[in-house]
Amino acid sequence: MCTNAQCGASYGRYDEGMPKLSETQRLEQGLTFVRLFGVVFAVTAIATTTDWPSTVTERLAWITVVFFALGSMTIWGASARLTTNMDHWRLGLIAFTFDALIICSMVWVFAWETPYVTWALLILVPLEGAIRYRLPGALAAGVLGAVFFIPQSLHRAELTGETFEVTTYVFAVGLMGLMAGTTGVMAENWRVQKDAFERQALQLAEADRIKDRFLAITSHEFRGPLTAIIMGVDTVSKRRDRLTPEQLDKLLEMVSGQGNQLARLVDDLLITSQLQNHQLNLQPEWCDLEVTIDRALDAAAPKRRAHQLEVFVEPLSCVLDEARIGQVVRNLLENAYKYTPDHSRVAVTAKAEKEGIVLRIADEGPGLPEDRRGELFEAFSRVHETSIGKDGVGLGLYVVSQLVNAMEGRIDLKSSRNGATFSIHLPCEMRPREAAPLGLVAAEEASG
Repeated sequence: MCTNAQCGASYGRYDEGMPKLSETQRLEQGLTFVRLFGVVFAVTAIATTTDWPSTVTERLAWITVVFFALGSMTIWGASARLTTNMDHWRLGLIAFTFDALIICSMVWVFAWETPYVTWALLILVPLEGAIRYRLPGALAAGVLGAVFFIPQSLHRAELTGETFEVTTYVFAVGLMGLMAGTTGVMAENWRVQKDAFERQALQLAEADRIKDRFLAITSHEFRGPLTAIIMGVDTVSKRRDRLTPEQLDKLLEMVSGQGNQLARLVDDLLITSQLQNHQLNLQPEWCDLEVTIDRALDAAAPKRRAHQLEVFVEPLSCVLDEARIGQVVRNLLENAYKYTPDHSRVAVTAKAEKEGIVLRIADEGPGLPEDRRGELFEAFSRVHETSIGKDGVGLGLYVVSQLVNAMEGRIDLKSSRNGATFSIHLPCEMRPREAAPLGLVAAEEASG
């Protein structure tokens, strides 16, 4: 699978010429229009009010509106200039504090009005807290509103000559708490859905990328063997009388080899499809570990050139899916043969450990690039593109990693300029057998 940055490059496409806006920047731009409406509403309310308790209160109201308008313009201008997410986050915190102060100031100025005006304005604080910071922001704003409502109620009582009403306070605080909880939960659910849609979009983009890569690679990998098979069969069919027995055997051997290569490719593709659709069914049973490894060696032999193959298999019987273990060993061996020079050493070991067995395939190749190890086990990934390593669709190590994961095992990798070693740890039941084969396998035997 791709990283978030890679997937984001596929998903986050904008029309040419359109600026890329962060989430906080889009939020500030939206709240700018809300503040503009708030300024217009406040100016209208102040201009139409005739029964001010004092001239000082009226002047304070106009000062608050002017401060509101100037602050809104400043926030809007700063939002357009900032570039980093941290700067936008800080601006959002400043803007939220500014909005809360303006709302509280307006509530304080209009304290002599009916209490419904006060409640309507104070509810805006937890609402904005939910928009910005979801449930935590809504609850925090609700608490702050409840605390502020105490001195505000006392101030109203002083202006109107009334007493502090506990019932009214409880009702107003309860209303703010209800608004904070409702909007906070809605904001949390919206965030969860938004994140789910974004993940789905990233997965779809990644699936589209893998599909294109799959079509490009597999079309090339299928074409080569199919062309060789068709040419070989046509040659035998049309020129059989002019071919010597040695030439005929060589052509048939070539056709068989290319057919086996296609079969292995189809097998890897089938396993990949089953793994991605969670349809792989393992069939563990008692098997001879030596026989299982020998079959994997034989399956990988066509990829071997003049490598020095060393094999050590501890005499064990294990409860494993023999076919899948063979596929793991075969893929790792073919990978080692593909990316290591002739006459270099390739070692295969299989032995018991505390809770199962460990399989190791070590080579003396150039190792794996440090900056590309993260994509080593991705589908359709080919880390090396050397002259001896251009064949293959890049499914070998992906299939290995997925099969090992399905068998609840793990893969350890050690790599340097002197070679790479893959260690496969698989938990399983096991029991010892009689003898352990140890020795060298001649290149002639492997290729023959």
